[in-house]
Amino acid sequence: MSVSHNDFYTAAEALLNNPNSTEIDFRNLISRSYYAVFHLSREISTDFAIPIDEAAYRKLGSHEKVIIQFEKHSDKRFQALAILIKQRKTKRANADYDISLDIKRQETAQHFHAVKGLLAKLEALNPVEKQP
Repeated sequence: MSVSHNDFYTAAEALLNNPNSTEIDFRNLISRSYYAVFHLSREISTDFAIPIDEAAYRKLGSHEKVIIQFEKHSDKRFQALAILIKQRKTKRANADYDISLDIKRQETAQHFHAVKGLLAKLEALNPVEKQP
């Protein structure tokens, strides 16, 4: 069984809506919702055939490569989305790696709503506009 970006989003939403969620759930929510963004962004970078110089960026991870593809796209919408993707990635890294942070429900809800808006912007891109 394969999953889609929507499955990550739905899993995150369930954590948000659970009144018994704890800080580890909040951290998982931030992570899962970011992965909804990442997987959709990667799909879009493929659909639009956004090129990347693999030799120049070979040491970067897949997340950074997707962001660079968006940053280097000639369409300003992609460049603006790259900034938003980076912000969500930073939030995810903090939730996953900085266990000294005290992550609260309100902060998590703000992140989730930012992800929801970002996903809507990504989904609004029309693959018919693919670059040659």
